[in-house]
This record gives sequence, structure tokens and C-alpha cells, in this order.
Amino acid sequence: MFARKSAQDRLKTWRSDLLVSCLIVLVSFVVRLAALWHWGTGAIESDGAEYVRIAQNLRMGVGYVGIVTPGRELNFSPLIPFLISAASFVTGSYVRAGRLVCLVLGSFLPLLGFGIASRLFDRRAAWVAAALMLFHPLLIHLSFTMLSEGPYATLLLSAVYVVLLALNRPSIRTWCLVGGAFGLAYLVRPEAAAPLLIAALFALMATEGKLGIRSKRAAAAIAVFAALSLPQVIFIYKSTGKVRLDGKSALVFAEGARISAAQAGHRWHDDEPSAGPNVESWEPWPEKWASSAINDKLEGTGVWMRPNAEVIRETIPPKELTRILGKATRRNIPVLLEQLSSKWLGAPFLPALALLGAVRRPWRRPLASSRLFIMLVPVTTAGATFSTLWSYPRFYFALVPFLLLWAANGLVELGRWTKATIAPAGRPWLTPIMSEFIVPGLLALAVILYPLKGVRALYEFTEGSPSSHLVKEVGLWIGQQQDRPARIMYFMPPVVFHANGQLVNFPYCSAELALRYLDAARVDYVVLHREAKYTKYYEEWLTRGIPDPRAQLVYESSGANPGEYLVYRWHPALPEGQKAPKNGG
Repeated sequence: MFARKSAQDRLKTWRSDLLVSCLIVLVSFVVRLAALWHWGTGAIESDGAEYVRIAQNLRMGVGYVGIVTPGRELNFSPLIPFLISAASFVTGSYVRAGRLVCLVLGSFLPLLGFGIASRLFDRRAAWVAAALMLFHPLLIHLSFTMLSEGPYATLLLSAVYVVLLALNRPSIRTWCLVGGAFGLAYLVRPEAAAPLLIAALFALMATEGKLGIRSKRAAAAIAVFAALSLPQVIFIYKSTGKVRLDGKSALVFAEGARISAAQAGHRWHDDEPSAGPNVESWEPWPEKWASSAINDKLEGTGVWMRPNAEVIRETIPPKELTRILGKATRRNIPVLLEQLSSKWLGAPFLPALALLGAVRRPWRRPLASSRLFIMLVPVTTAGATFSTLWSYPRFYFALVPFLLLWAANGLVELGRWTKATIAPAGRPWLTPIMSEFIVPGLLALAVILYPLKGVRALYEFTEGSPSSHLVKEVGLWIGQQQDRPARIMYFMPPVVFHANGQLVNFPYCSAELALRYLDAARVDYVVLHREAKYTKYYEEWLTRGIPDPRAQLVYESSGANPGEYLVYRWHPALPEGQKAPKNGG
């Protein structure tokens, strides 16, 4: 009888939890769908263009090939393109499929916040965490913007939740789930390998049982992770001949090495001029030389002018690698502090509440190990930024869900403190319930509303906002001019994607080499943007036109800023005496 009653109670609890979970996900999906309808989208984002083009090529049998670099794409992890390719069968559009993937995954983030906060704190903090993740503008925008940070945040928090389950009720099966969850996160962003190793360490140090049992749990997690990552490792090995978990880090270090070499004023390759004399720019630009340089033979030497596999095959000396890491760390620690105090993140409200939620009460067993793990995971995210010599706000997006978890507990603790402080005053108009919820509620609104303007102003979101409609218009116009994929010289992928073309980067070189490169790279169109700053030759092309009779001005954008975009048709070498069509012809 008691066993039957216990089973009935468990069933009732399970149904209640399922109802709550479905409700949270449904409301989250509706909020994000409403935000997408309200704010809208314009051109596809740069990362989205690469993900969608890879998905197209996978479905068409071309292979894992993108729009940015020649040959196989080894910089972007495979899970998002595969999901987009699968979703395209339902949506009929690759772009809509990409947004649907981000929307669905983003809708589960508040549920994960609810589940994690329930295990770390209490039910009240769980509801607050779910509400904060439901309405935080950064997380909403990530749900319909094709960046990897949104899906990665969901998959990373899924893995974190499973780790909390495994720490509370350790078993081989649960730790296998840990490895699987981190494996999926790795297939979106390779830095998920770092928190997996921390989780394995916790399996060894923070779970019950003999050392042999604990070792098996850690080994199970790593084994399942390895099984999921093995196809990607094999793919990279077949492309480069090197056993690596990812190709991105090698590309980042290669670019960093070239930047460092340019800043030091010496050649990185013996047959390549240094950044200055070959460029004729008004100021040296080591980053552009590192990414987009060509040599006198019109061969790409910049990292993004060559196939990914070719760059990854090169070996960077350990001494140079150590120097890059040290330089990047010194540079990015102040950047990290700056981002933690930025408006888009919600400073000072969000960091202050997160700190309060973390230290308001002492950590006691059995929750101490879980809370420590939650603290260490975002540290790995921040640490990953110390490998690059440049920084963008998106590098720190993954910190926000973790800050919201602690901030939820901070709001609950603040409410309890307010209630305990005001109650003895005996104000008849201020009930204990009101005192407990008014101040935390106002601060919760500040956490949600204050960063909205800052989030909307981030380039990561303006790039694909309705204000980018000109980018889409230019690309669509080019795509209508011919029935084959065009090779388009420009800086960013969105124009090229909407033209159904292939990107050719502007070379960082002299004016004479740039004109010769147009033929060598078999360019069909050159797109110039008046707001872009590049080399001296680029400025002259904007003001005086491309100084070659084979360059034909065929399009000028209209609208609020007429002529903001200029499109030149580049004709191949013409027979002697023959002229290109007149501009606009």
C-alpha cells in the first residue's frame, strides 16, 4: 500500500514537473517568436552565411565547404550546419532553417536555468532564474541570430545540468550522459572540451565511492565524448594530416603569429614582403596583413587567403606560441574587466547581484562541489579568449547565463534581507510579502531592461537587423545578373551569400598588385562600401573609381545614403583594341 502510494506520488511529481517544463519552453518560444516579429531581420549574419552555405553544400553533395575560404571549411564546427541542413527539409529555406534551429535551441535555455537553479539553490531562485533567462535581451537576440553562441549556451547548460545530476547521484550511466552532452556542445564550439575535463576531475575528486569506481565514471564521460568527437577528429586528420580536436585554434594561432611578426617589423615568410612597403596604406595594419596579404606572385599568404588545411599543416614554434599566449593574456585581461562592466551585459546590476548570490551565504556540502563547478565553467570560457590577439563582445556572451544563475539567487537573498530588515519597523502599509518582492522585482527589471539598448547596438546584432537591408539588396541584385555563381570581392560574406556567390577577400597589398589580383582570382564583381577603411588603393577606388578599363560601374545603391555601395563588373583581359561596355551598360 505504501509502495503504491509512493509510486503515485512520484507519478504526480513527474507530471507536475513535465507540465512546468512544457510551460516554460512554450512561453520562451512565444516570447522569442514575438521578439523576432517585432525587431525583424535583414541580411544574413556573417557566421550565418557560412553555416547556411555549408548546409547547402552538404545537402547538394559538394562536401563541407563554405563561402569564406577555398577548400574544406575547418574553422566552423559541424553540428549547426547539419541541423540547418536537416531543418531545411521542413522549412524549404536554408535561412529560415538556420533561424529555426537557433530559435528552438534558445527556447530551452530558461528551462535549463530553472533546472540548474533548482539544484543549486531553491524553487524560488529557480523561477527567478527562468524569468531572467526568458526575458534577458541578449539571450532573446541570440535566439534568432545565426551565431554559434546561442546554441552553444543551451548545449553547455544542458551539459552542466547533467553534471549536477551526476554529482548528486553518481553512476556510470549518468557520467556517460555527461560525456554525450559535452560532446554535442563540442560539435558547436570546440572549447567545450575544457569544462568536460573539469567535470571528469570532479568525478574523480567530488563523488562517492572507491577510487576505481570514481575513475570509471570519469573514463566513461571522456570515452563517450571521444566517440562523439572522433568523426570530426578524423575529418581534420584527413584534411591536414594532424590529429587535432579542432582547426579553429590552429588558425587563430597562425593569424596571431603573423600579427606578432608584423608588429615586430620582420618577415614571417622569407618570400613575402613585410607589412609596410608592399601596402602603400596610410598606416600599417598588421591584422589585415596577417589575414589578407598576398605576395608578388599573387599567391595568398594571409591566413584567410589560403585553404584552412594548408594553414593548419604549418607548425608554429613552441616559443612563438608561448609568446602569443602571454601577449594575448596581458591584452585580454583588461578587456575582460571592461566587458564585465559594459552596458550590454547589464553592469553594474547583473555582476553585483551575481556576486551577492555567490557569497551571501557559505557553501556547505553537498552543494559546495556543484556550486564550485558552476563557478569554474565560465572561467574556461573567459580563458579561451586569452589565446587571441583581438577581442569582440561575442567572446563573452556565454558568461551571461551563468551570471543570471547567481543573480537569481542574489535577488532571492536580497528579498529575504529586505523582509527581515523592514519587518521590525512595523509599517502597516508595507506587508512582509511586499517588502520581500518590491526591491528585488525592481532590480530584476533593471537587469532585463537596462542592457536592451546596449545589446541592440552591438555589431553582432546590427549586422543582421533590418538596418542591413541594403546589404541584402546589393547581393540579390548581383545574383540576378547571371545564371552561375559569381566570384565577388568584398570584406564580409552576407553580400556574397545573397548573391549566391563565392567570397574573394580584398588583398592587403599595393594598388598595382590589387589590380593584377582581380584577374588571378577570377573575380566577377567588386563591391565597395563607402564606410569601410582599408588601404590607400581602396580609398582611391572609392573616390576615383577602379583605374582600369575592364572595371565597369554597374550598380549604385539608393536610399538614405545614395552610393553607399558601389558594384563594379570586372571583365577578363580583353583582346587588344576592344573596350569594356560603358558604365551602366
